[in-house]
Amino acid sequence: MISANIKILFVLILVLCSINDSFGQSLTGVVKGQSGKKTEPLDGAVLKWINTSKGTATEEDGTFEITKDGISDLRIIVSYIGYEKDTIDVSEKDYLDVVLNPNASTETIEVEDKQSSTFISNDNAKTEVITSQELVKDACCDLSGCFGKNSSVEVAVTDIITDSKELKLLGLEGVYTQILVDNMPLMNGLNVKYGVSSIPGTSIDRITISKGSNSVLQGYESISGIMNVLLKSYDNSDQFLFNGFMNSMLEKQLNMNLTNQISKSVNTILTLNTAQESMRLDENNDGFLDNPLITRYMLFNKWNFNDDKNRSQINLAGRYWNEERVGGQTGYNSDINAGSDLIYGQSAKINSLDGYFNYSKTIDPTKGLKLYMNANYYDQNSYYGITKYDASQTNFVATGFYEFEAFDQVIFKTGASYKYLSINENITYLDSTSKTYSGNYLTTESIPGIFAEKSMALFNDKATLMTGVRFDLHNEYGLVFTPRVLLRYQPADELVFRFSAGTGFRTADVFIDNSNLLASSRNIIIAEELDPERIINYGTDILYYFNFGEFAGSLNLDFYRTFFSNKIIPDYNVNPSEVVFVNLNGSAFSNVFQSEANINFMRYLDVKLAYKLIDLQYENNGTFYQQPFNSTHRFFSSFSYTTDSWSVSSGLQWFGIQQLPSTASNPIQYQRPTESESYTMINAQFNKFFDFFEVYAGVENILNFTQEFPIIAPEDPFGPYFDTSYIWGPTSGTEFYFGFRYSIR
Repeated sequence: MISANIKILFVLILVLCSINDSFGQSLTGVVKGQSGKKTEPLDGAVLKWINTSKGTATEEDGTFEITKDGISDLRIIVSYIGYEKDTIDVSEKDYLDVVLNPNASTETIEVEDKQSSTFISNDNAKTEVITSQELVKDACCDLSGCFGKNSSVEVAVTDIITDSKELKLLGLEGVYTQILVDNMPLMNGLNVKYGVSSIPGTSIDRITISKGSNSVLQGYESISGIMNVLLKSYDNSDQFLFNGFMNSMLEKQLNMNLTNQISKSVNTILTLNTAQESMRLDENNDGFLDNPLITRYMLFNKWNFNDDKNRSQINLAGRYWNEERVGGQTGYNSDINAGSDLIYGQSAKINSLDGYFNYSKTIDPTKGLKLYMNANYYDQNSYYGITKYDASQTNFVATGFYEFEAFDQVIFKTGASYKYLSINENITYLDSTSKTYSGNYLTTESIPGIFAEKSMALFNDKATLMTGVRFDLHNEYGLVFTPRVLLRYQPADELVFRFSAGTGFRTADVFIDNSNLLASSRNIIIAEELDPERIINYGTDILYYFNFGEFAGSLNLDFYRTFFSNKIIPDYNVNPSEVVFVNLNGSAFSNVFQSEANINFMRYLDVKLAYKLIDLQYENNGTFYQQPFNSTHRFFSSFSYTTDSWSVSSGLQWFGIQQLPSTASNPIQYQRPTESESYTMINAQFNKFFDFFEVYAGVENILNFTQEFPIIAPEDPFGPYFDTSYIWGPTSGTEFYFGFRYSIR
């Protein structure tokens, strides 16, 4: 099966690369928008030859390509909502670098929102865009720290000892969020747990967040939504950037970006990152470090090759990531005490190598080919007390498709994909224990697939309907059928309606999805063969833009429902010494409602207010239960004031009460409430800008709120009641930080 699929893929690559028709001359380039002292690439900017209907739109990174065939008047009109149009004579140009200025007098309401550092794009799916301007308003040392002022993404700690995190959409666990890097599924399986902290914020150009069902091009695993992390490239990065950061725990980070244009058609960017461990702290006096000791080295290099003659482009990138995390009792030394039954500790040593290849070819303004390929090798050696967990992963994904305009304003995409994933998990105990889940666990997925997608304009371009379907052949579970539909309707400039629906499919891995349980004294019981999780998701969104003189902004309401016909949920209540995994005897669902207001005053002050209701329930033997560790009610607010020379920003998040697993069978001193407290988190940051230099300072968790007794039985870490999975709130107090950025533009 695998060899046959590889042969098919090889033939596809040869076909794509061998197409070399005789084309006329074309114009390529990039379109950016001016915002303050910085520029941002514009996704979906329109370029049209003057006095014709021939045109194109820019990609996510602002790049475009348009043919000059049959064009006698070589003047091109460049436009984007919220910016002034520009007409440019390109008769003697093959490459165009356009910077559009904000339109202060336009009557369309979208102007103020588009100039904001965060906005909702014009895509069919509701897609929030966090730009690099927004990212500098927080420390954003890594990807997991980039959502302090975003109300849609929740960042949750999954392991208190090593401080691993997950990124949640629609209230669902992070495993249901599909994370892409430069449109590639580089994060899945093993590397997600620590991977969301491995991408430095200074290397990120923008992040797009699409809730609910999305395009079938990205596979069947986009359940709660897609998060696409678009890394900086030569076209949207400073020529040189050096960033330094240190917090009050003396954790240090250094980042460097360096770009170079080798020739007119070849450019590159090199990114270096290192994090060095903090000092040892135990402010709650439980005998355990409040924060892990992290040492990380990361190198990333991206190359871009443009062939204007053949209207083709290649992007090639690679990354090496090495990291060690150490946590546990204050005296734990991973070099000496790893696996010891005398002093408890956790450690993880990571080595990872990944890369991707992106090939695109324009046949004419209405036809094109694209090929995406990425591969990853990940190796992790870990200790959870006396439990040794070693795991490795090999992953390869390839997707190719042909895009063409079949009829006027009816676009088709059709193609094929192949995914190969091999995971080897080995669990051993280095001392006697009552746990029984040791062994070697192998997972192999080989999944060829085909897909087709149609996008068409309706109602005089006021609506766009996108429908898609894909068929994947899973080597173990057979045919997986995934239909999707997305509708966008804009009856007026200031009002947008969206609707989406689709299905999802996912195979669960108990140890990857619930790695924090490896640290618990509870035994992990897999009571039966676990079936795949099957999901139906649908949702609707209403977006309204307003403008009242100096005030402008948007109001947004959305609702999404996710229904599981099978969901793998850990059951903590069957036995106090066990966590049991079985197929759900019933159903599970999530209902998520969110309202959000974004207000801009005189272009300097941005205010955001949001409320979110998350209802997560699962059925067991005919009775519905609230899923634990979830705040039903949440409130969010933020503001930022920005001038040409400085900025100040702050964010507030309030989390309501959470249902918690019962500990009633524990001795009294190890019992915990069945409900959490509500709590508030407040962060703030100040930035000062100079010509080539920027300094920033901030504080997190200003109110110094921490969860009491986050670890159960910390004085007896090898005893029957020790548990580190009982996390519902922050476990570290107020943190101060300081940093600087030096850049040559």
